[in-house]
Amino acid sequence: MSTFRGAIKRLSCDSKITAIFFDLDNTLIATRKADAKACSKVADLLHRDHGFSCELANETATNYLSAFRRCPDNPDMALAQWRSQLWYDVLPGTHKQLAGELYGRWLEWRYRYLAIPAEVQTMLQTLRLQYLLGIITNGPTAAQWEKIDRLALNKYFDCILVSSDLPWAKPDRNIFYAACHYLGVPPGQCVMIGDKLETDIQGGIEANLGATVWLPLPSEQRLVGDRTMDDVPEHVRPDAIVDSVLKFPALLPPSTSFRARTPSASSVSLQEQKTTRNRAAQYNRFLPEIPDLYSSYSSSSSGYSSNECSQHSIGSNHGSSS
Repeated sequence: MSTFRGAIKRLSCDSKITAIFFDLDNTLIATRKADAKACSKVADLLHRDHGFSCELANETATNYLSAFRRCPDNPDMALAQWRSQLWYDVLPGTHKQLAGELYGRWLEWRYRYLAIPAEVQTMLQTLRLQYLLGIITNGPTAAQWEKIDRLALNKYFDCILVSSDLPWAKPDRNIFYAACHYLGVPPGQCVMIGDKLETDIQGGIEANLGATVWLPLPSEQRLVGDRTMDDVPEHVRPDAIVDSVLKFPALLPPSTSFRARTPSASSVSLQEQKTTRNRAAQYNRFLPEIPDLYSSYSSSSSGYSSNECSQHSIGSNHGSSS
């Protein structure tokens, strides 16, 4: 196994690498860190402008963060309404009227801290000259698409799958097979990188992807329940471990590009891009073929079935995003 300690050893794959699948939260974007920093800014605001003691301000912001992480979305409410309600619930009775203001400020700060660093943007643009790129993310539909839209991630990816738009979530191998179908590539030619062993790595391994790369969170960002190597089955072992997504390209085997793209061709048109938001136009037409995804790939990690498949059907993944 390659690690980020010392020289980086390239991934050893049985076939060429054609596509790369990225997890979204805490892999491409620093979601936990950004949410915590945004809440810290709200605590400062409550103390400075609204007369809260430091203790009460921090307690209020911390309670919001806990409630938001526990349930980031409510399918019966718009995102703004739900998040304002969470602020309303944690504010003391004398300050309930601040809920809307605090939500607006928190949202502004959140996306300031979630912004994709220039060096990550450059990495994605460079990778797209050689590989197909996809996002496979677990989480509620509205919350995940808000991040994708506000951060303008569409332009970097050929395929974007959100689990709550689908019948499955990571680690179900079918969500990886769906991405492979979308891009027209066999699983053995794909690499998955993500921060969760039990979803990104286990799912990638069980889908027989060419390789998996683990990006563990730093210790100060880990939460109770985060898995380590000791908490997952013995077969769940990544091919490599990195401490920064920027170190990922150095792991890729040389000369594996399936085709050379020019910079102008690397920008994805809306018609070419495959996303779970194409549900009304595409996905339901192919829904009967979904149960066959596993049989299409189970016989060989490098085999490829040419069955067409798109995605979408409401799932049950309204928990924490990944």
